[in-house]
Amino acid sequence: MLRSLLIVLFGLFISCSAHAKMYKWVDKSGKTHYGDTIPPEYADQGNTQLDKRGQVVNKTDAALTPAQIRERDEAAAKAKKEKEEALEAQRRDKALLATYTELREIDSSLQRNLGAIDVQIKSNELRIKSAQGRLNGLKKQEATFVQGKRPVPGDIANAIKAAEGEIVQVRSNIAKLEQEKAAMRQRYAADKVRFRELKGMPPEAVATPAPGTPIPAPAPAAPKK
Repeated sequence: MLRSLLIVLFGLFISCSAHAKMYKWVDKSGKTHYGDTIPPEYADQGNTQLDKRGQVVNKTDAALTPAQIRERDEAAAKAKKEKEEALEAQRRDKALLATYTELREIDSSLQRNLGAIDVQIKSNELRIKSAQGRLNGLKKQEATFVQGKRPVPGDIANAIKAAEGEIVQVRSNIAKLEQEKAAMRQRYAADKVRFRELKGMPPEAVATPAPGTPIPAPAPAAPKK
């Protein structure tokens, strides 16, 4: 009975020894240490767990510093953005090929859309003309009261202010529409370049002046005040 108990205890000792943990870590001076526990001050610096034969069982990386965490997050955000941009570029290419079959179709689409904006600009110009006409009439009424040294009625003053504000607003609308036209031309020009690339077409030839064509002189600089 005693012999059996000793055998069991010996077996448990061997088993515990076989599963005993051994760690390897490096201190601040770069010296490597081994032991069954890791000092608390080195717990976040990374370590390697070894078995009885010295083979690596598990490896724990060092905790990241705030700067490393920020760098990791920035790299992940950049990779995500690049992936999204690549997917968006693929989507645009697919839509471009699905929308047009020839280059002239791109030009036709551009002209249609520019024409639609020109209609809006013309409508706004007519609004300015109408508002300017009202403003001119109101200004004449105002001048009559001023010349007669009488106070200008509030309704006339308010109407003048409203007409002037309308003209400013409509001119701002026209400026935005002109900017939209310029941006549209750029988008369609980029679409044409990309369409040529996707279709394997040569780049569009750039017009060069004929031999002997005089090159216009640069405009003279404005005189300094």
